[in-house]
Amino acid sequence: MNNGISVYTGLNCSLKENLELIDTAASLGLKRLFTSVLIPEAAEFQAEFATILIAAVERDFEIIIDVTPETIADFDFALDFEQITPRLDDGFNPRQIAALSRIRRIMLNASTITEELLITLADLEADFSNISALHNFYPHIYTGLELNYFLQQNHLLKSFNIAVGAFVASLEGRRRPPFEEGLPTVEITRNFTVDFTARYLTALGVDFIMLSDSLPTLAECSSITKLNRGEIILEIHTVTSDATSLKLLSQKFQSRPEISDDVIRTVNSRTLTKELGLIINPDNAPQPRDLGDITIDNSKFGRYMGEVQIVKSVLPPDSRINLVAQVSKIDLPILNILATHTQKIFSFRFV
Repeated sequence: MNNGISVYTGLNCSLKENLELIDTAASLGLKRLFTSVLIPEAAEFQAEFATILIAAVERDFEIIIDVTPETIADFDFALDFEQITPRLDDGFNPRQIAALSRIRRIMLNASTITEELLITLADLEADFSNISALHNFYPHIYTGLELNYFLQQNHLLKSFNIAVGAFVASLEGRRRPPFEEGLPTVEITRNFTVDFTARYLTALGVDFIMLSDSLPTLAECSSITKLNRGEIILEIHTVTSDATSLKLLSQKFQSRPEISDDVIRTVNSRTLTKELGLIINPDNAPQPRDLGDITIDNSKFGRYMGEVQIVKSVLPPDSRINLVAQVSKIDLPILNILATHTQKIFSFRFV
């Protein structure tokens, strides 16, 4: 995933702080930088913008600039850079969008796009290979997107093979005026950690993540470097010290194509057990299982030995099944996504 940061010139962060953030992001392997020319409260914007732009170009970022038809002409010099991707905000008509798509990469506003516009762009022979989309962020508390609307917009864009990005708010670096209350795309994530929100939105199918606030911490920046497109990451607490079980849990899994009432089954865990030469010995004390428990079938289950399952309901003890870990309670919303969508790639993070 080509995730990234946001930099706003002429606001509460100094030019030095902005340049340090760019250096930090580059050192972590982040690939995108978002900025905007639509900041009425910004002072000294023009004086700092070129410096920020050059720094980002030198570090090989894709630079996403929010523009309108009125402002795009003022920044023609910036659009000469191959690494610049203009994000077209309100005011561009379909013909302008289609024409731009045929000569350069562009981004659309994922939060406000309509099916009618996308159909019109197709009729106008827009080059959809040059089109991606990025949602808005929402500084005003309680105005961020409702989750179902967010998913609906993403589904619409993906039906036209358009990659979709979203903003994640910092908890510790909220320096952007006018409110400094976080800049999320989805309202319910406003006060979640960056790590959880990024993993949650990735599980929901978002193609890239942008940190939206002005001064995220090093830990927050680092947390969005560990994501893979289409992969779900669940934090788990282990309840076993068995090295064989822990080795198996450290692999990547895929959920089966069918959905069961009581467990999430894995396609590849038994094959991995054989490939790794593992023997899963029975636990001495079989335990009842509950929502979020992770189990491994032991050698008493014959050819099912090594099957990794995540429990969705209350189940009785079974001497053929070892309880080895539990999904962190905070990750249960992510687990729900995995439980209701099939053939998902997922992995565990031990905490």
